[in-house]
Amino acid sequence: MITDAKRRGAVASPHWAATAAGQEVLFDGGNALDAAIATNAMLAVVYPHMCGVGGDAFFLYYDARSGEVHCLNGSGPSPALATREAFLGRGLDEVPARGPLSVTVPGTVRAWDAMLKRFGSRPLRVLLEPAVATARAGFEVTRGLAEWMAAHTSELAADPSLARAFLDGEGRALPAGATVRLPRLATTLNRLASNGAGDFYDGELAAELVAAVQAAGGLLRAEDLRGFEPEWTRPLGLSYRGLDVLTTPPNSQGVTSLLMLRAMARDPRVQGQPAEFVQALVTAKRSAFAIRDAYITDPAHMSIAADALLSHDLDGVAGTVSPPIGGDTVYVCTVDGEGNACSLIQSIYYGFGSAFVCGETGVLLHNRAHSFSLEPQHPNCLRPGGRPLHTLMACMALENGRLRYVFGTMGADGQPQTNVQVLHHLLAGAHPSDAVAAPRVLHGRFVLEDDEDVLHVEGSFDPETIDALAEAHVSIDVLEAGSDRFGHAHAIACGDDGTVAAGADPRSDAHR
Repeated sequence: MITDAKRRGAVASPHWAATAAGQEVLFDGGNALDAAIATNAMLAVVYPHMCGVGGDAFFLYYDARSGEVHCLNGSGPSPALATREAFLGRGLDEVPARGPLSVTVPGTVRAWDAMLKRFGSRPLRVLLEPAVATARAGFEVTRGLAEWMAAHTSELAADPSLARAFLDGEGRALPAGATVRLPRLATTLNRLASNGAGDFYDGELAAELVAAVQAAGGLLRAEDLRGFEPEWTRPLGLSYRGLDVLTTPPNSQGVTSLLMLRAMARDPRVQGQPAEFVQALVTAKRSAFAIRDAYITDPAHMSIAADALLSHDLDGVAGTVSPPIGGDTVYVCTVDGEGNACSLIQSIYYGFGSAFVCGETGVLLHNRAHSFSLEPQHPNCLRPGGRPLHTLMACMALENGRLRYVFGTMGADGQPQTNVQVLHHLLAGAHPSDAVAAPRVLHGRFVLEDDEDVLHVEGSFDPETIDALAEAHVSIDVLEAGSDRFGHAHAIACGDDGTVAAGADPRSDAHR
């Protein structure tokens, strides 16, 4: 992260090398958006288990000149051939978790392009240069990447490109400290730098991507890529304790955080001891998630508008069984010297996404189609050209029209819960570094196998709080402090005098 009194800029991300790439953009006079995209591009190289050009992205952007917050939905739709019948006819009762059938249109590269055309001050070519160089020269495997590679060895071994990059000659995951080189990805990023984002969707690169998917039995076609455009939309907002808290609207699950805050504003336990706060959080989470699972999907197919979800009394709503949720994501926040800010979240869904690399391109595609249901009455039923409920959400908070906080996290079902916890620490006066490092809880799932009703508690809570939580909850699981299950949250706080303070989560690889 960076906090510079002269430049008043800041960058926070889950990997130190990506943060450094964003810092260099700010030092060179680039703005918050430029820095965010350079950071994201570097993460696509050094954090390949959690993000990449084959995934989706959501943006919030605060324009200091107008005081407006703009939102871009960069999540891609399902292929036109992705019908229920296409999967049922293959003898499948769900969209597979891995492989080419799990792929939807990757929206990130087109979203980068759209954001830069509207708010950028540097060309994509310049912003991709550090990522290209790092992919070609190689980078050191961090502790976090090593753990994820070890956990997904079988998926990596199934794809020749992934096996070549991340496994040794004996089929074992590379250890921390080893060097990974991604020359094919470097070539693709360099092509995007030279030819522009259009090559990914309607050029020779697009043809290569589609040919690889089609040869492997997937449903993505050239028309799906060619027809994709990200969606400019309005952020959702809620007034909470003097702040206007803003987030990304559906098909993002961002409204879930706002529903939690709405419920917690009426709960006196929020002002109590830590165990009481957690009880209020869990109560709010149960209600908010029931609403999320009952209503949130592609807004074109929602039965009630997102704004209405915040204004109607929907307590007691019985949600459907939510789809499989993955939590493998990166969050980036940036602020520049002019006061512009970017809140960016980007993902390939599961760890290493679809585990399918497109031929010689080095592009690892996401597996976002796996979050669709094949049940015809399910809110997230698979529809050709539709977008599912998306775990990604980015956040900001304004105070009297001025930017106050930029924050977000990875963590699937934990994202709304973590964002609420971090925001409360910030409101209590915590420095962003302390706010994102403070012990957290997670109620319910991080991965599909988790118990829906277990309360995961970070072991760094004081013993009295843990004992109180154990008395209040039937099922409690105390986990090691620093577990990925509690997400990788990052935050920036902006003072009235123009200074900024940033915090990057120590649970990630943000600190070298």
